[in-house]
Amino acid sequence: MKNYTLEEAKGILLKDFNIDLHEHIAIFQSVINHVTVSIFDNRDHIVRASDTITRLHILLYGTAKISLTHEDGGSSIIYFLKPNEMIGELTLLGIEQNPKDVIAIGKCICLSIPMDIAEITLLHDPQFLLAVSRYIGTKLLDRTWFSVKQQHYSLKPRLAAHILLCACDGLYNEKHTQTAEYLAVSYRHLLHTFRELREEGLITKEKKGYSFNRESLEQLASQLD
Repeated sequence: MKNYTLEEAKGILLKDFNIDLHEHIAIFQSVINHVTVSIFDNRDHIVRASDTITRLHILLYGTAKISLTHEDGGSSIIYFLKPNEMIGELTLLGIEQNPKDVIAIGKCICLSIPMDIAEITLLHDPQFLLAVSRYIGTKLLDRTWFSVKQQHYSLKPRLAAHILLCACDGLYNEKHTQTAEYLAVSYRHLLHTFRELREEGLITKEKKGYSFNRESLEQLASQLD
């Protein structure tokens, strides 16, 4: 992980990632002097379940996986974060006491604000509170729609969308056991569908995962739209 001030990050993000920070910092004007930018590499922990959450993050770039570790050592995927989603907002609002692991898939870039500053200032900032209320409402609708897709769409387009979401540098290598649980299917059904995608030439088994035909998977995943 690397941390930058806003001034240090502006040129880097615009040049390398085409991210204009001015579009993202409007709701943080009351804490602007405390905002930094954090860049995480693939598999870096943005948040560790064993640690106290000390910063509120806004994901600007990349995908991150939220997972829950069970007492027996196994883990379950809870959600995949996409750009413009928050990390730690439920802790800030006093709703969630026990954090979960949040792990970068590929490179992730976050705006970051110290949680103690957020508690003192942002919880009394009407502009921020309106933005976080809208965000939580939108996230609720997104998760509801995801549940509907789980029940009413076949596995193949859902798996195509999942592969595209989780891939890093053109390679998919998520665990089948976690994927089957997340997509609410049996392990056997998942393996059968992977085999179908391979036979159809949409994915190819590699040493460290699966490469794929992006255009074909995008066309298959578009059935969910």
